[in-house]
Amino acid sequence: MLSSLAAVLASCAYDPYKTDIPKVEETMNLSASVESFALTEDNLDEVAVSFSWTPARQLSGEYLLTYTAELDVVGNNFGSTTVITSGTGFDFEYDEGTGMYSCSFTGEQINNWYNDRWKLPVNASFSLEFRVVASWTGGPTYEMPEVRRVTVNATPIQVIIFDADEMSLSGTAISTETEINPTLENTNQYAWYGALTPGELFIPVKYDGVDYYIYPTGDGTLKDGQPDEVNMGSEARGWNIPEAGNYRVVVNMEQRTVTIYSAATDLQPKSVTFYANGVDTNPEITVVVTDFWRYGDDAWKPGKKMNCTQSLADPQIFIYEGNLKDRVSFRVSSEFTAGDEQFTIEHTYSYTCPLAADGSKQEMSITLDKACELHGGADNPTRNSYYRFPDGNYRVIINLRAMTVFATSID
Repeated sequence: MLSSLAAVLASCAYDPYKTDIPKVEETMNLSASVESFALTEDNLDEVAVSFSWTPARQLSGEYLLTYTAELDVVGNNFGSTTVITSGTGFDFEYDEGTGMYSCSFTGEQINNWYNDRWKLPVNASFSLEFRVVASWTGGPTYEMPEVRRVTVNATPIQVIIFDADEMSLSGTAISTETEINPTLENTNQYAWYGALTPGELFIPVKYDGVDYYIYPTGDGTLKDGQPDEVNMGSEARGWNIPEAGNYRVVVNMEQRTVTIYSAATDLQPKSVTFYANGVDTNPEITVVVTDFWRYGDDAWKPGKKMNCTQSLADPQIFIYEGNLKDRVSFRVSSEFTAGDEQFTIEHTYSYTCPLAADGSKQEMSITLDKACELHGGADNPTRNSYYRFPDGNYRVIINLRAMTVFATSID
């Protein structure tokens, strides 16, 4: 009995669509001329996309029908600061022959709004959203507006970008995504050293809020120890790492190259072989250069260890930050043993200014913010030559591969 009663009550439920409220028959249809388009510098004068729509439903003459068309980027929700509205931002027209309304936008219009109105990231693809609202005023009753939307995918003019706010290494060749940082000696060069396994190595970067990849122009075969030309874009490609081991990765943003060194080709630290005190009757010694002791007016015997940082891009590049004054030379050791004899910093290998034209010792004032020539040796004239620094704090880059010293004031 309860089931029968429920069925009777259900059959008596009030349905406005079957009684006194007739269904509204909407007639407006909206379409776009293309599903997607790409802007280039050559097609800005051309129409990039057109939109057309059929008229909304017809009502009695008591009602006034108006159309409002709006263009924006998907996600902006036609906000007041981003929407482009008909009547102020553009106009549409009615074709009596086809009975259609339409409007068109050139590549130049879209490109200008892309940069100025919508402020989208460089090279980021986006989707346009076009909306038409048909609404009525006047008449004895309220009429629900007809609203139609359509989206079109767009690609902006592709600008060559080679910059990064963040850079990392990822892929199957590395255990976890790892940040790679600019080198101390060159902020346009990034470097990393560590273990890799067989697999693919990617270099993802973030720039202006957009994700990109730095990827090889070739097929990704490892050019061990050789600079590889690269591009930067959305394409997720990388390098094939053939075997496990320690690798050095150097990304040069200025030259647009990536150099990957395996253990077989890796850059080695500088080694100097010399006779103690520069005299060939003394024992010979080989020193692997890993730091320097400054020797001069503020650091005579036994000198002062500089605690330089070796560059990840090249172990023959050293960065020192700190005080220097008056005469300075850079020694590779403080006290050392050669054969069975003990020697001090006075007798070790020295890096300093060039010798005079006749091979004699000399002193030269350092030229700041310029790569100055670096000379090395254990002979007496070299050990008694000095660069002169005004008393102050400096960042000094000692490049033993290029044999230069670059100093800039950090006071």
